[in-house]
Amino acid sequence: MPVSFDTPFPTRPFLSCGPDELVIVDQSDMGAMLKGGDLTPWARFIVGPQNILESAPLQALVTSNSVVSVECTDCTIVIDFGQETARRTAGGRNFAYMSDVSEANDGRGWMAVS
Repeated sequence: MPVSFDTPFPTRPFLSCGPDELVIVDQSDMGAMLKGGDLTPWARFIVGPQNILESAPLQALVTSNSVVSVECTDCTIVIDFGQETARRTAGGRNFAYMSDVSEANDGRGWMAVS
């Protein structure tokens, strides 16, 4: 299930962590939900083997314009939407996702970088 980025990273992102996913929505779109419309996430990252998220996300924050840091149960992941890359730190080791962010839910896996 590819992640589609038809629009730029939201200027007012809202990040929601659950045991099975991380959802990013544009707060500018939330008005449609209040009027009875559907709220379509800007991006949804699913927890799964070899996905960008392999364990439950606990907390996520925007650390700069289009960079999100995600604290998971067993690692920290930094997703750079401008560069379309993801890096993970786990057990003192650093890893890079072996594809771009658009394939975050496709199980491409991680490669050790240090």
